[in-house]
Amino acid sequence: MMLNLSAQRFIFATIAGGLLGSGMSGCSSHDSTKLADSDVWDVLQIKGQRIGCGEIVVRNARENGRDVLKVRQVTSLKLQRFGDESGFEVEYNDTETPDGALIDYTLKIQQGGEPMLTSGKVVGNHLELQIENKSQKQNLELAWPSGASGLLAPELSLRRKPMKPGERRELRHLYINNQVCDTELAADREDQVALPTGTRPLLKIAMVDRLPSEVQGKATELKGTVWTDSTGEVVKGWVETMDIETYRVTREVATSKTAIAALDLGSSTAVKIDRAVPHMHDTKRVRYRVHVEGDDPLAVFPVGPSQEVKRVDEHTAEVTVWAVRPNEIEHPSSIGMPSPGDEVAAPRPLTGKGSKKSNPPTDSDRMPNNFIQSDDPMIVANAKKVAGEEPDGWKTVLAMEKFVHEAVTMKDYSQALVTAADVARGHEGDCKAHAFYLAALARAREIPA
Repeated sequence: MMLNLSAQRFIFATIAGGLLGSGMSGCSSHDSTKLADSDVWDVLQIKGQRIGCGEIVVRNARENGRDVLKVRQVTSLKLQRFGDESGFEVEYNDTETPDGALIDYTLKIQQGGEPMLTSGKVVGNHLELQIENKSQKQNLELAWPSGASGLLAPELSLRRKPMKPGERRELRHLYINNQVCDTELAADREDQVALPTGTRPLLKIAMVDRLPSEVQGKATELKGTVWTDSTGEVVKGWVETMDIETYRVTREVATSKTAIAALDLGSSTAVKIDRAVPHMHDTKRVRYRVHVEGDDPLAVFPVGPSQEVKRVDEHTAEVTVWAVRPNEIEHPSSIGMPSPGDEVAAPRPLTGKGSKKSNPPTDSDRMPNNFIQSDDPMIVANAKKVAGEEPDGWKTVLAMEKFVHEAVTMKDYSQALVTAADVARGHEGDCKAHAFYLAALARAREIPA
């Protein structure tokens, strides 16, 4: 899972949507093997089509009177979404102890307009973060496990101490979204692996990244495989989600001007239904049957007052979606309500009077952040203008929804990281852009969103 790891995770998290030691020993022990200075390159492809390249630089240094390791990774990607070209660059830099414990880092994500900048520093058992873009700056403090590593921990761990067949290893380290990620590596056997330069024997290592998730309270798991040579160098990587592959290549190959295939991630991942839904906006309930190859649909689809997931078989489920309206004690239709013994993802709470609310708003649902700038002057002004003095919150957000739909005149899929403030001024964006803008308008009127 390398470009290495962070580039593939970035694609998964941004478009769709990152302990050391062996023997399952946990996260507190580090291998003391010193890493040599290095500069390596990778190419990245999805479904066999090349979409970018990346460079990883490792340097030993002396800083503030102590030996440290400086790690840098730059990844450039280019693809399409529904016909619009979308390119972006991720630059990550960190300082680590020689044995891999994170000291500080910076992360810059450039996609379209102003970059998103994150800087973090480990202070005791906390990670002090500052996240900023052109219109917002956030300071956060998160719990940080002692000795946890940087974003590239799996790759650097394998270089420090190459794995052997049958060996297992657990790592705890930084992930692209500033969370702590637990990665499990399990070495299998040596394979003859086909590479762009020919076939060679490499050790096959299964990898699983585990991240906290709000979906049914279960951890998010990203599964993949890497193949390493006898020195622990990752020569090939593969991620199950989106069929992402990386290959270690020379600088010349990685930076060549060979045309990058026009992979359209939107059309290649969209799931079309087999018939149109008549009168969609007047429909109170729609039921879909979905089949998820190689995964459990009850762990994939979220549930709540407007959506229920019921198992059909191991990989198939019925997803029922209701149009929930204010003050409705009952759902519009009780046809198809779960029967005793049906396996559903979670009880389906209602939102009307006398019912228990699911996932109630928190303080963060009322506050501005880097993507939802509800304190931006233009957004505040628009929020006041949209529904006037309307006291009913439901009518207010319906008016805001209509306003956003009409305000975003250019439905643009090239900007994957556009913010609410960008949309307010540029009037263009994708589905996330609409959502960010609507949430910002609601928060500006003290409506949690």
